[in-house]
Amino acid sequence: MEPAQSAPPRSPVGGTKDDMLKHSATVFVACALLLTGCLAQDAKKRQAVVAGSFYPSDPGLLSRMVDDYLNAAKADSSLGDILGLVVPHAGYVYSGPVAAAGFVQLKGKKIDRVILIAPSHVERLAPGAAIYDGDYYQTPLGDVPVDTAFARKLAAIGPLFQLTGAGHETRTQDGRGEHAIEVQLPFLQRVLGSFKIVPIVVGDQRYQTCRSLGIALAGLIDGPNTVIIASSDLAHFHDYAQTVAMDTRLLAAVSEGDYLGVVRNLERGVWEACGGGPIVATMMAAERLGGGQARVIKQANSGDSVAGDRTRVVGYAAVAFTKSPSVPGQEYALGKAEQDRLLEIAGKSVE
Repeated sequence: MEPAQSAPPRSPVGGTKDDMLKHSATVFVACALLLTGCLAQDAKKRQAVVAGSFYPSDPGLLSRMVDDYLNAAKADSSLGDILGLVVPHAGYVYSGPVAAAGFVQLKGKKIDRVILIAPSHVERLAPGAAIYDGDYYQTPLGDVPVDTAFARKLAAIGPLFQLTGAGHETRTQDGRGEHAIEVQLPFLQRVLGSFKIVPIVVGDQRYQTCRSLGIALAGLIDGPNTVIIASSDLAHFHDYAQTVAMDTRLLAAVSEGDYLGVVRNLERGVWEACGGGPIVATMMAAERLGGGQARVIKQANSGDSVAGDRTRVVGYAAVAFTKSPSVPGQEYALGKAEQDRLLEIAGKSVE
């Protein structure tokens, strides 16, 4: 007869050691889930404020609308590596086709980080750049995570750069919120899938602010998987012909890399772009990152849309800043330090 096996030792509070281990594991998992839930609740999320007005609030309808715009646009394989884009930020029925012409150029590319630079339409900000201090921007298509590490590095560069919700979360008395970054996100979500953003709202369009931001971004971008998006409409509320003429001259200067000309003519009111500062900052960052040219992909205005009134229109453009192929032995006539000094002097003359 086999000897009777002794029962497993029990703990002082009842149960075997195996029971206690199982219980501990269960408690650990429960605590981990609880902590995850708490962290999710503590995450700061910028709510979608123009869904249902600038674009559809229904996720299915929004996806179909964006996809239709993207499918109608043409990707230009000759562009190569894209460092930045200029895209408009009006309601989709007006500027959606132009925005899609820019965003479709990112299809199939490995983009991990998108830096979005926009003007402020609803709040008067201090000079400099307001970098969103939260964790997510929300759209009907889901939450878009903020690259908080990059945002902190940018904010640490100097007093012109502040981590803040100002310019991002502010609502006016009639409930209006900033739209210039939000409207870009559904396009990016449909084109890229998984990515992080660095949302920046600029408080002024002075040359020195643009230059400081462009230099700072170029210094922090650490690889080819980052793209800068300048959010801007162009001429506002002129007739169709005048808008086309103004925008064509502005876009010619952008294509030529003449950011001093852009700044000067925007300040004088010769040209118009609500996101002129973001455009210039993107131009300067792209140049320092090896950008060789800017190509105008599409130019149009609200008068071209079905709902458009040609007597009072807003201009739009999609522009791509691309990396130039390196040519050994080819150098500028002026060194970089000399160029920067001349630009600084010129910048002071238009402030």
